[in-house]
Amino acid sequence: MQLLLSAWPALTWALPALVLLSAVVFLAKGNRSAFGHLLALLACFVIAALLMEFFTFMAARMARAGSTQADPVLGSGTRQLLATIANPRSLMAPPLSLPWVAAWSVPVAYLWLLVAWVLHLRGKRGGSKKAGKAPRKKAARG
Repeated sequence: MQLLLSAWPALTWALPALVLLSAVVFLAKGNRSAFGHLLALLACFVIAALLMEFFTFMAARMARAGSTQADPVLGSGTRQLLATIANPRSLMAPPLSLPWVAAWSVPVAYLWLLVAWVLHLRGKRGGSKKAGKAPRKKAARG
């Protein structure tokens, strides 16, 4: 566990690079299905960032009027989400809490990326399709 905690920031920052590299490879090979899996992974992150922005906004709105807390700036929820994901202590947070879900989304994203690569490598290659013979038309006898 100590090794995982020490390597955690590198793992979290390597994930976007691997996803981007995979997307380029999938697009270059013409594999739209595997590229769609990566877009679904990106959509999950965008949804999480939007939810975090909403939670940050609602927390500021529900704060007392006399508090010194300033209104959140757009993007502060996303920065907070990224900081939570990159924090290795989030791995040991109570189960099903927001930091725990954010931290464990990284191994799930790596698994998702691995599945996309397996589907890509097992899929049909562009030049491996056998061209079937076209049916011959009989000449009309007249």
